[in-house]
Amino acid sequence: MKNNFSSFGFADNPADKEQKLFFARLDDLYLRSSVSVTHTAFLTPSEQYRALNYFSAKGRKDKICFFGGYYDAQRKQIFLLPDYLCDYDENEKYRMLADDFDSAQRAIKITGSGFCALTHRDYLGSVLALGIERETIGDICVLDERTAIIFCTAEVGDYILSSLETVGRDRVRTERIKPDINMPSTQKYQAFTDTVASDRLDCTVGALFNLSREKAQNLIKGGYVEHNYETALRTDARVEQDDIISARGFGKFIVRDISQSTKKGRIRLLADKFI
Repeated sequence: MKNNFSSFGFADNPADKEQKLFFARLDDLYLRSSVSVTHTAFLTPSEQYRALNYFSAKGRKDKICFFGGYYDAQRKQIFLLPDYLCDYDENEKYRMLADDFDSAQRAIKITGSGFCALTHRDYLGSVLALGIERETIGDICVLDERTAIIFCTAEVGDYILSSLETVGRDRVRTERIKPDINMPSTQKYQAFTDTVASDRLDCTVGALFNLSREKAQNLIKGGYVEHNYETALRTDARVEQDDIISARGFGKFIVRDISQSTKKGRIRLLADKFI
């Protein structure tokens, strides 16, 4: 089957071979899902966004579910469904896919001795040092200074359980657990409030990163701003609730609301900064 990537901006540019391969892998999984549930490795939020747009453009949005071990996970796998599962609502799909989730993923609790405080970087570095590929690792939820839960593919789960002995400078023990799918995300945010003249991207970028409108426009035109994980191309693009906006060297925000008008005719912008 010939893939048509032109509408996604990857038609003839050699630099985009990786994205073409990504879409080709999705198409392959889609074909295989006619027989049984298939799934990807863990995807970044950017990859998830691209995949969702790709499947939506092909009329296949009802064929996919995202899951990363718990509902608020950042890194998730895509599960592609046979036709007989597509007509159920989302809650029912998740219930019917419980066994597939369980066979595809592992949740491993890692506990240190308390000798030193362990960070996300410590856990990730120690796991990757085992020779494990990053795409096989989902979220790493640091619960406190000596405890974390790592979500990973089933293929590497047993290897981590048998091989991971130290994290940072501390000795650790590992155990497989069944996580609470409703557990809160450990991602931390800093609340942000301001007002903007309009819901245009340049106005929003200027407010979020404390820049003049001219500097915000230059940042966008220079290709330094991403809007929902895509490089922003228009300064006048509209910003909506739940949009993700980031600027290289400045940080990343999620817009919580940009709809309420103030008495002075401006728009109240509520956002959370990723920290």
